[in-house]
Order: sequence, then C-alpha cells, then structure tokens
Amino acid sequence: MTTNIMLAVGGNWFGVAWYWYVLVLIALVLQSGFVLIRERQVGIVIKRFAAKSLPPGHLLALDGEAGFQADTLAPGLHFGYWPWQYRIIKVPVTVVEQGEIALVMAADGAAMPAEHILGKRVESDNFQDARKFLLYGGEKGRQLGILTGGTYRINTALFTVITSATAHEHGMLPEQLLLQRVESDMVGIVTTLDGQPITAGEIAGQTIAGHDSFQNAQAFLDGGGSRGLQEQILLSGVWNLNPWFVQVEQVPMVQIPIGYVGVVISFVGKAHEDVSGVDFKHGDLVNTGHKGVWVTPLYPGKHPLNTRV
Repeated sequence: MTTNIMLAVGGNWFGVAWYWYVLVLIALVLQSGFVLIRERQVGIVIKRFAAKSLPPGHLLALDGEAGFQADTLAPGLHFGYWPWQYRIIKVPVTVVEQGEIALVMAADGAAMPAEHILGKRVESDNFQDARKFLLYGGEKGRQLGILTGGTYRINTALFTVITSATAHEHGMLPEQLLLQRVESDMVGIVTTLDGQPITAGEIAGQTIAGHDSFQNAQAFLDGGGSRGLQEQILLSGVWNLNPWFVQVEQVPMVQIPIGYVGVVISFVGKAHEDVSGVDFKHGDLVNTGHKGVWVTPLYPGKHPLNTRV
C-alpha cells in the first residue's frame, strides 16, 4: 500500500513538472516574438525570407517582400516578429537642434530626371513615412526638402540625415547647416543650384512668386525658377534654406548720402522702352522695372538693391 502511494505521488509530481515545463516553453516561444520599442527609438524591420523578392534596383519592401521593410515600428510592444523570420534594428530618433537644419539623402526611389540635381519634394510627413515617399514618386539621391529643428522618427534604411554633428562625415561644414541669417543693413544675393537654364540674353533668373524667399524650393522649381544668379534678394532675417539648393552672398545695402541721388542702371527687367522724350539729349531713360537707366533716381537713405544686376 505504501508503495502504491509513493508511485501515485511520484506520477503526479512528474505530471505537474511536465505541465510547468510546457508552460515555460510556450512562454519562451511567445516572448521571442515580442519586440519592445522605447520612446526614443525607431524599429527598423528586416524580413529574412518571404515568398516574394524585391524588384531589381529596389532596397525597401512595400508588399511584404524579403529585406528591409518600408514601415517602421513605433514605440510600444509588438508581437509576431519571430526571430527566425525577422530581425529588428533599434535606432535612436533623429534630433535636429533648434537654429539648425538637416539635409536628407534617399537610398531608394524613382530615378531623378537628368536636368535636376535634387529629388523633388513629395508628401511623406517630413521623411517619417517611407511608404508614402516611395508610393508618391520620391526620388533617389539628395533631396530638396529639409528638416528643421525637432525630433523625427526616420527609417534609416531609406534615409540618411545629415546634421551638424555628422556634417564632416559627408564632406560638409557644420556651419553650412545653421539657419541662414542675413544681418541688418545687408541684403542676401541668391544663386540657385537647380532649376531651368536662365533665358538666353538674361543674366539672372526672373522673379518667381510663392516660394517663401527660397525656403520652399519645390514651389520655386514648379513656378519655372531658373538655376543661377537670381533677381530676387533676401532681406535681413533668418531663413530655412537648403545649401544644396541655394548659395547666399551678403552685401551691404546701397546708401545714398544726403545731398545726392542714386542713378540706377538695370540689366534685368522688362524690355527697354525709352520714356525720356525728344528734348532729352543725354541718352535713354526707362521706367522703374525696365532694362536701362531708370528715370526715377534713388533718394538719400539705404536701399536693398541687388548690386549684381
């Protein structure tokens, strides 16, 4: 009888141990599929294998193909990312300091047209939505769009973000990524590096509306803006400008002292139309905004003129 009791107890102990072993094993398996992304992290997903492969020439998967995935993991707990099928890379969020900008390069996307050097700007939530960027026609290479001061969740498999801290790694100077500041009593003369060729016979690109002082580079290009020296200037202030798109040279305002007037000779503007009349024998005069010697002079004071044109 004693032997039977011991066998029963021993059998029950073995059953309990086996039960807990199975539970622990299930818990370990389930736990292996959990991924925790912390508040200051972005989860980059790599799918180790899938039924479909990426199309030739593409880097990011949009339809569950094997390889880097366009969609990232947001902060929180995610289930179903089994280690034998997925690899998760946790990268820190991208921080752009106040008073600075960051430049962006895309490793995947549509081919850039030969006449442009910067990828067009498309809706992508400040490059935080890689799927939108690719689906809406974002182009591979250097981007027109920039990042201003703030914190961003960037898929680093697609985008390389250049900040002042990493400028040297990309052949740039940290000061190139500061906001462009035009000082008081100065004007900024702008040269654009992308756009259409300047019209034959002109020395500067014509005035384009709606680009917010060259801060909206895409609007400038969409409006037919030309690359090269521009008629438009920047007044004193602080500007979010892409150094891959514009270069700014600061020159003093034109100052006319008391007792003098300034005679303006313009090499840009509307066609030359003489308004001097038959009694004026010293040359041609034109209205303000036309090419030639303006009939209206500058009076004493400071004037924000583009002295290159």
